[in-house]
Amino acid sequence: EGPYVFPNTSWGVLIPPNIEDDHSPLPGWMIESLKAVKYIDSEHFAVPEGKRAVELVAGKESAIAQVVKTTPGKVYDLTFAVGDANNSCEGSMMVEAFAGKVTLQVPYESKGKGGSKRAKLRFTAVSARTRVRFLSTFYTMKSDNSGSLCGPVIDDVK
Repeated sequence: EGPYVFPNTSWGVLIPPNIEDDHSPLPGWMIESLKAVKYIDSEHFAVPEGKRAVELVAGKESAIAQVVKTTPGKVYDLTFAVGDANNSCEGSMMVEAFAGKVTLQVPYESKGKGGSKRAKLRFTAVSARTRVRFLSTFYTMKSDNSGSLCGPVIDDVK
């Protein structure tokens, strides 16, 4: 299910990129970037679906990817949720989703109070394996004057 979240902690878990850690603690996903992503839980953050989600906290330097089995020539719909973690992360956000040769930009206007919207990327597989990738287009900082980076939440990828 993902890395262990210590009880009574409210800051999430930073997951290092593959260049620092050969084995991702996020099953099935690679942290395919120069910076970490944040693994968050629904007890302390707004999570669109279920108990856990990933917050892309470092702009284009923070990306997650997965290689999925596909059938060449078949059309697929990749659906997912984009939102904010209810952690004072306000402003314009943009998630870029990639699958095969297709890219989708999903804008999200965050009030920093939680919330999400669904998105769908339709693509045609060109090989037996397709890389699915998500990244945040913009750098965003929390509005609480902490100077902490934050970003859009990705969840419920199907």
